[in-house]
Amino acid sequence: MTVELTLESFHQCEEILSPSRYLCGAILTLADIRLFMTLIRFDLVYIVYFKTDKKRLSVDYPNLFEYVKDLYQMRGIGETIDFYHIKTHYFTSHPNLNFYAIVPRGDVCDFNAPHDRSRLDTKRAKRGT
Repeated sequence: MTVELTLESFHQCEEILSPSRYLCGAILTLADIRLFMTLIRFDLVYIVYFKTDKKRLSVDYPNLFEYVKDLYQMRGIGETIDFYHIKTHYFTSHPNLNFYAIVPRGDVCDFNAPHDRSRLDTKRAKRGT
């Protein structure tokens, strides 16, 4: 049930981010930062750890994945993300969920790859919003 609710929320965000660079339009807000902090961990940790493996951000949600790359590449954001720490924290600090503290090797997505989100600024300006 929780997985379905999470994926439905992702679907809603995917729709919102289709015509809009950020959740609330053309301006980055706290809502974007909060969503980013969940999304940056999704494929890396949540799919395995919380068993949300029905869909992957990097494969099934193109707008969300481009959005995460956009935010990750902003000065002051990407350099605060420590993928090694994220993985080791989740997979070693809850023995009731992962008794042997096994940390999967899985690759990290290339969040430095080019994204196409800047094209949306022009569209928003043309519509007058």
